[in-house]
Amino acid sequence: DDSDDEVPELEAAGTSAVTAPAADEPRVATRSEKKSRKAMAKLGLKPFEGVMKVTLKRSKTVSFVIDRPEVFYSGNTYVVFGMAKIDEVAGAKEAELMKAFQAAKAGMDAQNAEKAEGAEEEEGEEDAEGLEEKDIEVVMSQGGVSRAKAIKGLKAANGDVVNAIMSFNE
Repeated sequence: DDSDDEVPELEAAGTSAVTAPAADEPRVATRSEKKSRKAMAKLGLKPFEGVMKVTLKRSKTVSFVIDRPEVFYSGNTYVVFGMAKIDEVAGAKEAELMKAFQAAKAGMDAQNAEKAEGAEEEEGEEDAEGLEEKDIEVVMSQGGVSRAKAIKGLKAANGDVVNAIMSFNE
């Protein structure tokens, strides 16, 4: 039977006709709940006090939350009683983060494309007369620019490496 693999149908939080009791109100147990607790005691399961919330992750996007559950345990076995609700907040946050990530990635791709176009336009070899090769290499690595731009920047800064690098970082 594959019914264990299917997600149970649950009502969204706040759409239930029956309101959940307030945190300070004691909950009245139904007859079937009392029978279940008695059966848990016969199985040797003991109440596990102090649990405020149980979250069950079904997949990356689907998780179930049980607020103020009744938990019984024995060794590594736990039995949880309570109203399960689908946690839509986690899924919404994850979707929002994915959209932000994709937007940032698209922005970076556009910047990389612009840099590539700029590099292609400036591939022409500049005259490095009067400039030291190591100065050109320093400006290229620190400024993150092509050789042609590094030479233009050094010429504009009259050979001053620091000012040439600063001109690219502005």
